[in-house]
Amino acid sequence: MSVVLYHQPHFAGQPKDVQVFWGYALHPDRVGNFVAKPMSDCGGAEILKELCGHLNFDASVFEDAICIPCRMPYITSMFMPRNLADRPLPVPKNSVNLAFVSKFVEIPHDVVFTVEYSVRAAQMAVYQLMKVDRPVPPVTRHDKSLAVIFATLKKAFG
Repeated sequence: MSVVLYHQPHFAGQPKDVQVFWGYALHPDRVGNFVAKPMSDCGGAEILKELCGHLNFDASVFEDAICIPCRMPYITSMFMPRNLADRPLPVPKNSVNLAFVSKFVEIPHDVVFTVEYSVRAAQMAVYQLMKVDRPVPPVTRHDKSLAVIFATLKKAFG
């Protein structure tokens, strides 16, 4: 379950005494931790109860809140469950005139959520097909960075 809190007002004409946030469940068909049914079967009050449980909030925090549930398809590749072989390489094996770009290709160790992913995919495709002898910028492995790991621990337990 994720929550997104944008700078307010979120909408043009939003009343000053109204705060808006949105959230989503990556796996809405799994049973919740605080409401014993899948989020896809929950009403707004139950979704807020689940959220309160995850955030360790008293339910009174949202007693005047309105939650409007909606179902959305997997809107982008970032939210599509996949296996390693589900996406093609930017230039498939033995291809000489076909390439794929954007977030629907496989780039080992990269994070599909970034703009850099799409740029790197396009660079890989163009450089390989056009035989450009130039290195593609390497993937920065933040998951292996001690500085990132320590900062994460500090925020989690600080």
